[in-house]
Amino acid sequence: KGVCFDTGGLDIKPSSGMLLMKKDRGGAANVLGLASMVMAAKLHVRLRVLIPAVENSIAGNAFRPGDVLRSRKGITVEIGNTDAEGRLVLADA
Repeated sequence: KGVCFDTGGLDIKPSSGMLLMKKDRGGAANVLGLASMVMAAKLHVRLRVLIPAVENSIAGNAFRPGDVLRSRKGITVEIGNTDAEGRLVLADA
């Protein structure tokens, strides 16, 4: 996943927890690096890369505990904790 910055949303993390969230974008960075190497090597492969990049922060349009979201597939999901965004990101990718 590519969570570029993660405050935890309205279920905010302590500041010390936010500093460790660099790891949340490691998967996306690996995929991007691998895709770059494949393209640079001009390999004869058909490559399709999806990188679900998001930021989970506090804003007027942030989702709230109890909100119900509709996924791209049409499935509805109720938000219990706004700091559990990773699984939503991966499910919708």
